[in-house]
Amino acid sequence: MAPRGYDVVNESLKLADVICAPLFPPRHGYLECSRPIDKIADGPSRGSLKITDRPGSQCILKCSTGYRLEGKFSKICGSTGEWIGDENGTCIRYPQPKLICPTSVNVELHPSDTENTTVRLRHPETDVSWERDVVVEPAWAKKDAFQLPLGSQNVSYSARHPVSKLHTDCTFTINVLPGSPPRVDFCPDTQVYTIEGRHQSVKATWEEPVFSDNVGVVTITKSNSPGTDFGAGSHLITYEAHDDAEWKSRCVFKIVVNVNPQQQQSGGQSNHLQLPILYNRFYF
Repeated sequence: MAPRGYDVVNESLKLADVICAPLFPPRHGYLECSRPIDKIADGPSRGSLKITDRPGSQCILKCSTGYRLEGKFSKICGSTGEWIGDENGTCIRYPQPKLICPTSVNVELHPSDTENTTVRLRHPETDVSWERDVVVEPAWAKKDAFQLPLGSQNVSYSARHPVSKLHTDCTFTINVLPGSPPRVDFCPDTQVYTIEGRHQSVKATWEEPVFSDNVGVVTITKSNSPGTDFGAGSHLITYEAHDDAEWKSRCVFKIVVNVNPQQQQSGGQSNHLQLPILYNRFYF
């Protein structure tokens, strides 16, 4: 009967002969393994390393830069020379960071400005952190507000994914324009109405004024809306347009309402009120 120690050594020798087949990682990945290393002498002063996957060796899947692991991939070399564990993991590409810049930004001098104006930019649309992951060039354009003179200034954004390091870039131009009020493209003529019969008012309607501006009209206020009821008299209708730099312009026109009752009053005279039209329209 062989000694017990002999059996242990014999079992170890048997395991030393067991080797698992090489593992191959999925595309865009590599294997990180912990396994024994056998040193085979090759002469008195030289040697080489032979790496084998013996029982107990363990490998996990890692993904290259720009890719991430989806699923599980962890294998252990068993005592029979077969790999045991999950191997349904794959490496998929991280999505490119989302970054949407405006095509261009037009601003104009404020009515109180002479050479420079304050510019305030909205943050671009992105799915990474504005403070941590977005680089702006020039750097001062990342401030909430900054001063620019008349002219054009290019601004570049670069959004970098914190894990994959993938980045998306975009560039746009800020144009600082001389200040000017909105332009009145259309202002209605005076509208004349007559109250008929026993009515006390008349419903007036008109085509609304049209304004345009080099940086865009942001608000339009009006004294009355089409469809308003007016009594007898002359009524001024005022529209006022404002742009983003607080320049403004107006369109003013008249609604003239005359009275012409159909029923004769005592004495056989008709009560008829005709108001003069003193002017047509004006805007400023």
